[in-house]
Amino acid sequence: MADDKNEGKPNKELGNIDEDEMSTISQIESSNKKGVKKKLLFILMPALLVLGGGGFAAYHFLFAQTKAKAPSKPVGVSQIKPGPMINLKPFLTNLADKDKTAYIKVSISIELKQGSNLGTFKQLTPQIRNRIIMIMSSKTSREINTPQGILSLRHQIARSLNQILGGGTVTGVYFNNYLVQ
Repeated sequence: MADDKNEGKPNKELGNIDEDEMSTISQIESSNKKGVKKKLLFILMPALLVLGGGGFAAYHFLFAQTKAKAPSKPVGVSQIKPGPMINLKPFLTNLADKDKTAYIKVSISIELKQGSNLGTFKQLTPQIRNRIIMIMSSKTSREINTPQGILSLRHQIARSLNQILGGGTVTGVYFNNYLVQ
């Protein structure tokens, strides 16, 4: 009979909730969500501003100065001022191939160290040209037809010319044209 009194009303003991209580609960939940969102907003905004400012400062001080100070030469190129360059007349000579006739035709530029005496180089040009021809004619087309072979030839010419001109005078040997046939 006690059940007859509560027939029209929800039974709270069984977990039934009426509409008034439901709207009150949803208002509390929405106000809690808004409060949490506001707190999160007040925490995240300053953190984002600090991180963004720090990132900008790091970029500005680290990378912007690096770009301003960046050398005009590509990476890997010596920062030392190049010395005087001497362009020699083109060379055409036979190679040492035994089974066929092979030729090499090259144009060479020689770089000298700073302060080198160009007059001495010009006086010794016949000896320099002879030394280069002797080196090239001792090679086979197989030896000098690879990048490693070309590099080796450049180093050998530089060492040989430094014997004539004095140690360290020649700092670079550069092929402007290079043809092996």
